[in-house]
Amino acid sequence: MKNILLPTDFSTNSLNAIRYAKDFLKDEDCTFYLLNIYRMPYLEHDELMMYNVEKLASLENTLLKSSQRDLKATVKKINFSSNHKIKLLSDYSFFIDSVKQKIDEFNIDLIIMGTKGATGAKEIFMGSNTGDVIMKTDCDVMAVPDKATFKTPKEIVFPTDFRLLYEEEDLEILKKIAIKNGSNIRVLYVQNDDPLDTEQKANKKDLEWGFDDLNYSFHTLTNTDFESAVNCFTQSRGDVDMIAIIAKHYNIFQRLFFKPKVEELSFHTKIPLLVLHKSK
Repeated sequence: MKNILLPTDFSTNSLNAIRYAKDFLKDEDCTFYLLNIYRMPYLEHDELMMYNVEKLASLENTLLKSSQRDLKATVKKINFSSNHKIKLLSDYSFFIDSVKQKIDEFNIDLIIMGTKGATGAKEIFMGSNTGDVIMKTDCDVMAVPDKATFKTPKEIVFPTDFRLLYEEEDLEILKKIAIKNGSNIRVLYVQNDDPLDTEQKANKKDLEWGFDDLNYSFHTLTNTDFESAVNCFTQSRGDVDMIAIIAKHYNIFQRLFFKPKVEELSFHTKIPLLVLHKSK
């Protein structure tokens, strides 16, 4: 992981995600791209009539200087390692358009960002910006809750329904994290009344081959809904440091992270989520 994108709106939550990223990659040579995306305040039609082109350009320049100033102030708050290069990016654009552009322009390997921005809806764990990045880009994302503090990821939960065929590239970053940190991967399957079918058995076998050089174990919970199962499993183990999931599991993903009931699920408040994208 050489190029890391850190979107920030200068909120406490985004600052916490930057600190997490710094600690998570403290021993790696990498470049952090701190990105602030800003837009002109919304102006009614009558207000726009009062502004000429020169005044609008001046306002945009003021916003740019403010963004650049706040980015420099943010860097001063973070004690980055000497092996970390820092690039500051201010962009006047729509959020997801800017993120997509930066992914391509700087060959981004991983995006690390907070789960809620300064105005994020409290009833939605993921927040619209983080959700858009996960659902509308092909880049792996680590979403850091506002109460998360960095711990070496020794225990990683990997929820699955065994409905996907896992290619080696799909699991590359997860395997790198596990090898580097000596992590244990806990594969969690929530079973209904039916046994695994032929497709699921084959995909489970592929996952075993993919994790062959790692410390992993399979776990099954029955007779419970998926959200409660993940919550129960993380609570029962007590030392889960990360949850990893394949973004292609849209049904699992949305059930876990885009429902108003998520405030009832304790793992949302403190456990970072690593979202891996299927290879093209």
